[in-house]
Amino acid sequence: MTSGDARATKLSSGLLPDLVAKRQWRGQVLCYVRMYMAFCWAALAEWGQVKRYVDELRTTAAAFEVSLTGPLGYLMFYITGVYHQGIGDLETALEIFQDNRFKLSPPTNSVTTSADQVERDVALLAALNTLWILQDGQRKDPDNNVALIDRLEPFCANHPNKEIQTAFNLIMATVSTNPPAPLFKVKKYLGAALKGAQNTSNTQFLCITLSVMCDRFFHGVVGHQAEQSAKAAVVQATNSGNPLWKSVAHGMLSQCYDVQGNKEQEARQSLEQAVMFSRKAMPNS
Repeated sequence: MTSGDARATKLSSGLLPDLVAKRQWRGQVLCYVRMYMAFCWAALAEWGQVKRYVDELRTTAAAFEVSLTGPLGYLMFYITGVYHQGIGDLETALEIFQDNRFKLSPPTNSVTTSADQVERDVALLAALNTLWILQDGQRKDPDNNVALIDRLEPFCANHPNKEIQTAFNLIMATVSTNPPAPLFKVKKYLGAALKGAQNTSNTQFLCITLSVMCDRFFHGVVGHQAEQSAKAAVVQATNSGNPLWKSVAHGMLSQCYDVQGNKEQEARQSLEQAVMFSRKAMPNS
C-alpha cells in the first residue's frame, strides 16, 4: 500500500518542509516494513527471501535518504548476520555478531530511551547467536562459554522481554560449560524455557525447547514416553513452519522408532521427511 501510494507524495501541494517530512516518514515506514518481512522469512528459513528484503531495504533507504543508523541500522546489521548464519556462512555471521556496535556495556540503573533499549536488545540477540555458533565443532570452548554466560546473565536473566529470557534459558540448558551444569539445573532452565514459550505463544521457541528436551532426556530410550516426546516435537516443529526444526524433529522421531526395533517402516518414513526438510533448509549444503 505504501509503495503504491508513493506517487501521491510527489503530486501533493503544500509547504516544502511538510512535504519533505511526509516523504521522510514514508521512507522510514517502507524500510521498517521490509525489515519486518526479512525477519518473517528468517523464521521460516527462507534465506533467499531474507536477502531480497534486506537488499530492498538498502535501496529504499538510499531512495528516500533514510539514515541506516540507530535502531534501524542495528536491526539491519543483525538480520544480515542471521542470514549468513542461516546459509551456513558461520565465519561471516560471527564477524557481524561480534562487531563493536554490538559490544555490551555494563548494565546501569539510568533511564534509557526506547532507541537505546532497542539497540541494547539487538546487541543481546547478537551475543546469544554468537554463543550458539561457538558450540559448533572446533569452536567449542567450555571455559570461554562460562565467561560469555557470566557477561550475559545480568542483562538476560530478568529481562522485561520474556522472549529474551526464554532464549537465555535455552542457552543455559544447552551450552557446554566447565564444569558441566548439573542435571537438576538443566531441567530447571528447560522448564523455564517451556513456560516462557507457552506464555508468549512462541511456536518456534516451543519446538526448539521440546526438541532439546527430547534429545536430552529420551535419546536412545525405548518406551511410550520417548515416542510421545518425539511426536510432540514434530507437532510443534510443523506449527513453526521452519524446515530446519522440522528436519531435527523428524530425525529424532526416526531414531526413536529405530531403537524400538519393531517400527522399521515408520522409522524409514520419518527419516525421509527429515532428509527432505534438511535439503529445503540448506539447499546448497
